[in-house]
Amino acid sequence: MEKQELRIQMIQKLKKLTKKCRQTFNKDLMNQFLASDEWESAKTVAVTLSRATEVNTEWIIQEAWNQRKQVVIPYSGNERKLSFHVYTSTTELEKSSFGLWEPANCSKEILPEEIDLMIVPGLSYSKDGYRIGFGGGYYDRYLANYKGKTVSLLYPFQLEESTQIVAEPFDIPVQKLFIASE
Repeated sequence: MEKQELRIQMIQKLKKLTKKCRQTFNKDLMNQFLASDEWESAKTVAVTLSRATEVNTEWIIQEAWNQRKQVVIPYSGNERKLSFHVYTSTTELEKSSFGLWEPANCSKEILPEEIDLMIVPGLSYSKDGYRIGFGGGYYDRYLANYKGKTVSLLYPFQLEESTQIVAEPFDIPVQKLFIASE
């Protein structure tokens, strides 16, 4: 199966997930993730502002702020280059061409070595951390020079072994997967 086919399939599965099921999965992921060493040791956490069909990241952001952790969010600027910027409750946002909320005024860029933990988004994952994202290659390019910890949060059906088959040499695996219990 090709990457684009897997993307389409997974987007359909995400859209079909019931609200109740999504809430149950999100609660389980929250409990697992907030109890992890990765979370405990992180001072600066990189995370996207999730869309409706994705694992809800709002609770991560809120908990980070409660624990006085710095939250940084991506900006998918020009030349397909991802950068991360501080996110607070007063950050002005704009919608990107991908439909993601991003910082509108990208002041100081937070460098890769300043980020302790990156929550990497994706659609489909192999058990050894390879992922199929949304098709822009932004995260793989960024991760090639990132030395901090990487995790992904996923619903059980997003673990798909055919993801391993379509992994390419430039794909960078995520170090740890948190998978919601069924």
